[in-house]
Amino acid sequence: MNKKFTIGEVSKIVNMPIRTLHYYDEIGIFKPAEVDKITNYRYYNESQIANMDLIKSLKYIGTSLANIKKAQQMTPNELLHFLSEQEELVQVKMKRMRDIQDMLIKTKKQLQEQISIPKFHEIYFTTEDPQRVLSLKVENATLIDVPSTYFSEMTYTIEKGGSVLSNRYGAIFPLKKYESGEQFVYTHLYTALLTEHRIGQLSDQMTIKKMEGGNYICIAFPFTIETYVENYQKLYDFIINHQLHAVSDVYELFLPTKFSPIEEPDYVVELKVRINS
Repeated sequence: MNKKFTIGEVSKIVNMPIRTLHYYDEIGIFKPAEVDKITNYRYYNESQIANMDLIKSLKYIGTSLANIKKAQQMTPNELLHFLSEQEELVQVKMKRMRDIQDMLIKTKKQLQEQISIPKFHEIYFTTEDPQRVLSLKVENATLIDVPSTYFSEMTYTIEKGGSVLSNRYGAIFPLKKYESGEQFVYTHLYTALLTEHRIGQLSDQMTIKKMEGGNYICIAFPFTIETYVENYQKLYDFIINHQLHAVSDVYELFLPTKFSPIEEPDYVVELKVRINS
């Protein structure tokens, strides 16, 4: 004999809240075998319990209730094809979650490096891993004035490629003697890429490249124009006086120290040059 169960009993058997079973009844994906016309109690047949397995397994992988309802009407062949499609969707979701994990790991690493700067206004050395960056060739961009259109172009390109822009950005300029802030003319702007997404449709001025790993000589300081010139000079003099072999241009990196939308932003600047030790 096919045993009958109340909705409370079914709730315990399938480990699902009664309110969810009520909702599944309303939308037609798990209806009771009968409803008492006087008491309005719902009763389910024992054979119905097995039907919940398909519902729960599809729900577990993120299938919509509308698609679960469709799947219940499928033949085995149709259901096999449907499950293959669901597997492809799961693979896409898994890739996205790996991208999110990579972004979190890289963002944490950036903050750890910022926090671990030994002391402002003093020379220090670091060893860095290669870093994938989006680089934009620029003209007429200086320390005093960087047109905002450059950054909006980089933002658009990265977000169109399915990623997000790092809140750390920087510039590249030649290692040489400078006397004032107006003389610092950038050749490129850059930002670290937080995911491994392939970014297509780059403009002629954009490239994706890896900043070389290796040994870097650095100096960091809270940003003002005056402290920038002063600290750059200290870095430049140290390289010259100690006859260090510089093998890169200067990489400038702006590091935000405030993230509140209602406060004026503050930045720490890090200047670094790769050297052969």
